[in-house]
Amino acid sequence: MPTRSPSRRFLAQGWLVVRVYAGYKWLQVRSRLGRDTTAAFERQHRRSADAIYRLAVRLEGLPIKVCQFIGSRADVLPDAYVEVLSKLQDRVPPRPIEDLEPMVRGELGRPIEEIFAEFDRKPIASASLAQVHRARLHDGREVAVKIQYPEIAEVVRTDLANFRFFVRALALLERNFDFSVFIREVEKYVPLELDFLHEAKNSERMRACLAARTDVMVPAVVPEIGARRVLVTEFAPGVRVTDIEGLRAAGADPEEIARLLIDLFSEMILVHGFFHADPHPGNILVQPGGRLVLLDFGLAKDFDSSFRTGIANLVVAIMSNDKTAIGKAFRDLGFRTRKEGDESLALLGEAFLGWALRNQRSYADAEMLEHFNAALPDVMKKNPLVEIPSDILAVGRVSGILSGIGKQLGTHVDIGAALLPYLAAPPTKPTPPPAASASEA
Repeated sequence: MPTRSPSRRFLAQGWLVVRVYAGYKWLQVRSRLGRDTTAAFERQHRRSADAIYRLAVRLEGLPIKVCQFIGSRADVLPDAYVEVLSKLQDRVPPRPIEDLEPMVRGELGRPIEEIFAEFDRKPIASASLAQVHRARLHDGREVAVKIQYPEIAEVVRTDLANFRFFVRALALLERNFDFSVFIREVEKYVPLELDFLHEAKNSERMRACLAARTDVMVPAVVPEIGARRVLVTEFAPGVRVTDIEGLRAAGADPEEIARLLIDLFSEMILVHGFFHADPHPGNILVQPGGRLVLLDFGLAKDFDSSFRTGIANLVVAIMSNDKTAIGKAFRDLGFRTRKEGDESLALLGEAFLGWALRNQRSYADAEMLEHFNAALPDVMKKNPLVEIPSDILAVGRVSGILSGIGKQLGTHVDIGAALLPYLAAPPTKPTPPPAASASEA
């Protein structure tokens, strides 16, 4: 059971922030004095990653979701963080099913042994908000049963308040560190992940969007059993998308998997305007032959057709390297700078996609980080961004996660070639959500 006391969670998280921040600041000082800090930074990365992992396992809740994202960014973060924190993508220490059974009975109205012909009491996956068990229905169907941790809603509320405080505090210490817009986005969407009826609707909507594809699977929901804190779907086995040995054993080519992922998310964003917004490696499986399985639609995002058109216009402008067009496309999407001029927005476009296109790279790397860490602060200081549309944050987050997966797969996909078919494709009409199930009535 996680620590539920708000004061204890705040102190534990605050102490970790202080330790990690102070460790890196001290090494920065030593580096400026001309000391060789290469080995010291590696040790700091490992110590910090281990400390973050231990705290996340102890507290659960949002710290684990943060670790899932960090552990996905193999493209830009030190190996120690990816190696340590990626374990939390689907291998969080699970709860005994006995602790969850009272809540399951309360949600479904019957005990587990009446609902399922067979139920594996050992979970097959466990993460930040829930754990998943394999089961068999009385009609013979193999299913996955996702069970939310009983106290997690209260824990999430506490963590959101704490994260908001820490982000504001760090923004006072580091002028270029203001992630308040990200916190607002988290506050908006994380509570939706706690409603499994909402997730079931997202999942069925995505099945409808991708119904014509044979290379992607979204497990079907079993609506007659689901509830707000229990979700039952068809069971879909597979290997994790970043398990290189597992992919090859299943007859899947990592290069083709990386290309398929970019193609799939290009279609979701540019055609359907509805996409999986949390595609960390624990939520993407690969079946024999290379078919993808998408899991966990608690965090999904949709756009209207005008925003999809705006994204397409931005991509075309970046591909054309037209600074004026890039600036206009960003402003049409809702970006605002303090003064007139396109330099800040043009550099943002270069970081978003231009660098990868011109250097023929499918993911970020150390050279890219070094380039933009040197250029961005001065340019943004002259004409800073004063407004960022929240919708674009989800696209940036997904792009970052896919970049990290691409790095782990060691692939080199032509991003421009992958995007071109979808830039000319007209957006589809919005897919209506499925009708309410009996469990919602």
